[in-house]
Amino acid sequence: MTNNDTPHLEEIRLPGEDGKPPIFRDVEEVYDNIGRYGRAQLLYLNLLSLLNLSAAFNFLAGVFLLLTPTWKCTSDTCTSTSDICQLNSSQWEWTDKEETMISNFGLECDKAYATLASSLFFIPGTVIGLAVSGYTSDRYGRRITNIVSLALSLAFAIGQAGAPTFIVFLVFRTMLGATCASYMSVSMTYGNEFFPASGRPMSSFVASVYKNIGLLILPLLTYLFPWWRAIHIANVIVLVACFSSLLVPESPMWYVTSGYPDRAVDVLVRMSRINGCLLSPDQIQLGMGQQDGANARQDNGNILVILRDRSHIFVTLNFFYQWFITSLMFYGFYYALESISGSVLVNFAIMSALEVPFYLLTAVLMERIGRRKTLILSLGVIILTCILTFVPLTLAPDWDLERVATIVGSKWGVSSCFFIVYVYTNEVMPTSIRCAGLHLCSISARFGSFLAPYIVEAAVASSEYTQNAIFIGISILGLALVFAIPETKDVSMKSKEFVGNDEGLGLDRKE
Repeated sequence: MTNNDTPHLEEIRLPGEDGKPPIFRDVEEVYDNIGRYGRAQLLYLNLLSLLNLSAAFNFLAGVFLLLTPTWKCTSDTCTSTSDICQLNSSQWEWTDKEETMISNFGLECDKAYATLASSLFFIPGTVIGLAVSGYTSDRYGRRITNIVSLALSLAFAIGQAGAPTFIVFLVFRTMLGATCASYMSVSMTYGNEFFPASGRPMSSFVASVYKNIGLLILPLLTYLFPWWRAIHIANVIVLVACFSSLLVPESPMWYVTSGYPDRAVDVLVRMSRINGCLLSPDQIQLGMGQQDGANARQDNGNILVILRDRSHIFVTLNFFYQWFITSLMFYGFYYALESISGSVLVNFAIMSALEVPFYLLTAVLMERIGRRKTLILSLGVIILTCILTFVPLTLAPDWDLERVATIVGSKWGVSSCFFIVYVYTNEVMPTSIRCAGLHLCSISARFGSFLAPYIVEAAVASSEYTQNAIFIGISILGLALVFAIPETKDVSMKSKEFVGNDEGLGLDRKE
């Protein structure tokens, strides 16, 4: 039987050498036999991935919320080339005061410093949300953490869409940052835990496609509805649809790790029925008794278990750095869109659309050559294309080498890196602290996104080469550090063990 097949009842219950139906002692072994991409897994994955569409709205809405609005002169002493900061309020006015937050809340000239607050206040919220939800999802379950985060996000999104003042907007945006980061990170780990090792790259690809659908909708909404509240109203609508994820059961892997093997068996049997297999509960013996599970729960969500081994600390810090530089470059390229040739909306749409085939290519490479080699290749692409941006070459009207390299080459490398480090981190961390560990890495990524606009501003103020020179330097260091991370291709995720040495401590490699 191949991993791609969804077996029937008679295939699952074929007698072994002793004439009895096969016994499965591992969750991923059950997945391999009921169908790697069975109907149940695909249903759960799509319902959870819908949350990524909403997350894309929240994380990159700032690119459009603070676009410079159009204005017009109201007196003969004003011209189209005038600096509005040098004019008095009677000489000019906004073409549409409701168009962007700058015009709506009067954030021009001496109040322009407040425009960065929309992004900066969002980041502390995400850090708090990631820290709390990482612990709660490992301690109390993926499903309940996801539900609470989603309900709070809906309330905060409604408040953000109707904010009467900029201060009220910042308050709701900060709180939304916490809950949005929570449901996005938890849902991706949650979805991955319904797939075996061979299915995780493609399951992550599906989740990434939903995120990119959200990214493509953003410029379309901005073009069709030039009103900053339209993005937030659309987000509210998407969040309501996201409540369909309540149909997804708790992760069987979390149940096993937390001492509830019987509940894990119930979920697996239901999944087999949806897949058309009707697996018998007697065939699933997951091996963890209630007493063992009770002991295991003491460490659930306890990120301090990383400190028990120096190799664990090194690998974790390595991932911190990979997440940091990937996020820094990801947001850096987006924030730099106004500094390269062409329309911001067109550049944004092209970059977002290109991510999908890049993610697919990355998923295929991860399955063929492994996680580590693919990450090395992606960082190499970033380095090469950043170097190409230094070449002053015009390829076509409005298309110079810098624009092509930034949109195509660098975006390929950065998108691939984000995709890989997410899957990689999930596979290295044990189930008992998988969300907590992943969320710590995400917190390091938030520091990268925090620094991104400042690096772009520094590049604009000093030299156009500053940004990509920094990106080349941090990518070279990241590439060197990748060699110290163990390969996890064709490896089962474990309940309590941790990867921390060259041999892949705690992982069972499938032959």
